[in-house]
Amino acid sequence: MSRRTTATSSVLSEADRVRLQLPAPEPYDPIGTWRTARARLLAWTWRHRLSLVVLVPLLVGTAVVRMWGLSHGPALSDDEGTYLAQAWAVQHLHSLAPYTYWYDHPPFGWLQLSAWTSLTHTFGGNDLAIVSARRLMVAYAVVDAGLLYAFARRLGMHRALAGLAVAAWGLSPLAVGMSRMVYLDNLAMPWLLGAFVLAASPRRDLWANVGAGLCFAGAVLTKETSVLLLPALVLLLWQRSVRQTRTFCLTGFASGFVLLSASYPLLAVLKGELLPGPGHVSLLEALDFQFFSRPSTGSVLSASSGSRQVLTGWLSLDGLLVAAGVLACVPVLLCRRYRPVGLALALMLVAIVRPGYLPEPLVITVLPFAALAVAAAGDLAWEWSRTVPLGLRFAGAGAVCAALLVGVGPAWAHGNQVLDGNDQSAATRSAERWLEAHHQRGRLLVDDTVWTDLVSHGYSRSQVVWFYKLDFANNLDPSVRQQIRRYSDFDVVLSTPVIRAALQSNTTRSLTLVREALTNSTVLTTFGSGSERVEIRAITHTSQGA
Repeated sequence: MSRRTTATSSVLSEADRVRLQLPAPEPYDPIGTWRTARARLLAWTWRHRLSLVVLVPLLVGTAVVRMWGLSHGPALSDDEGTYLAQAWAVQHLHSLAPYTYWYDHPPFGWLQLSAWTSLTHTFGGNDLAIVSARRLMVAYAVVDAGLLYAFARRLGMHRALAGLAVAAWGLSPLAVGMSRMVYLDNLAMPWLLGAFVLAASPRRDLWANVGAGLCFAGAVLTKETSVLLLPALVLLLWQRSVRQTRTFCLTGFASGFVLLSASYPLLAVLKGELLPGPGHVSLLEALDFQFFSRPSTGSVLSASSGSRQVLTGWLSLDGLLVAAGVLACVPVLLCRRYRPVGLALALMLVAIVRPGYLPEPLVITVLPFAALAVAAAGDLAWEWSRTVPLGLRFAGAGAVCAALLVGVGPAWAHGNQVLDGNDQSAATRSAERWLEAHHQRGRLLVDDTVWTDLVSHGYSRSQVVWFYKLDFANNLDPSVRQQIRRYSDFDVVLSTPVIRAALQSNTTRSLTLVREALTNSTVLTTFGSGSERVEIRAITHTSQGA
């Protein structure tokens, strides 16, 4: 290697530097670095001062509305308990699940959740673990609000209308209720919105597109249904890239997305669990179940279907934002600037309307784009009214805002009051404390929402078992199979809203032994009343076949 080649390295002698007339390296100055960073921060704050005036109160409001009555509603969900138990397994067992992991969802979601539970010492505390984990969802919601505003601004939306989009999403009772819950969709949302924000970067450089691909991979590895929005994201990348560099930008996005997403199937390949086979779980089988062979909940157009019940549950909290988003979808699709938003909303609406399985958390992905579509339609209406005198335009905008406050405000205030009303987790909390005080021995059949708390408070994993593991028809886990043969292997069964809802929705041969356990048991004590009651029942040990 020649001296000229090595002259650019950092190990040059002083004589070489003098001969080549190179300046001496400047010593590291931490004070100067801090001053430079502070100056840049102040310059950025001054440049975005108007946006900060609009956004900061919205972020505070988003956090306050979700923190107020956090434990009261919505009711605890078995999915929340499952994801929290998987986070517990990551933290304490260094595995992806407390039972056999069958690739039901990619694990990045509860890896994020596990980081939170480790930092905050969630497990073993006095409060329910799910309620503690919901505080992370509040933090994610604040990040979502900031990204939603940034995306609206990068699309060219006026500050006031971008703030309207954030306010609509931040105050809608449906958005408030769903964003409180420990769902993978909530954990995926910052990654998803971050991908759209980077794709709409005004600099249009390669690294923003690579970052968009990495963020979108993070969303898909958290909740696989995020991949439904890939066409909308690609359309945004196509629109925002310059024709001369479009190929490089799309290649950068694809590289970031594919390389990071490939880590999940690579995990299955390394474990020999990619393809179906005897004696092991399979990634392809799990994907086939999630997207194609999962039992259908019917069509939302059928009054008696499970999908209609899910839709009715959404609309009972707030049908205004969803309906407004549907109406705004058509004009937004006709505008090139906002077409990616309209396409994203349209794709999610198709996923809702199509016959098949309709998961309840799917609406979490719909609501931010519905709020953006409504604000974008307002922006288009303002632009289309340019021929109207400015005074009349402002008068019309004021009338619309007043109508929204009168028509939407009371309905949303009532919906949020319903969420923050009765404490829907109080019965579960009391039942857990009673069990810890009176029933430390024996085996318990419980739902997912209490499993993590009981294990964290001293019960062994062989003592408390998810009720789904007693399903010989569909879900007999090999890690449980050798220990459980009959319902009388348990001493106590908890009759909770989660278990009763599962039995009501599964009317076939599944969960037969769970039904028998409840039938052949007597009530020891009851907490709560009505549909929210939790019964602790002692199982009658009679002779029975396996």
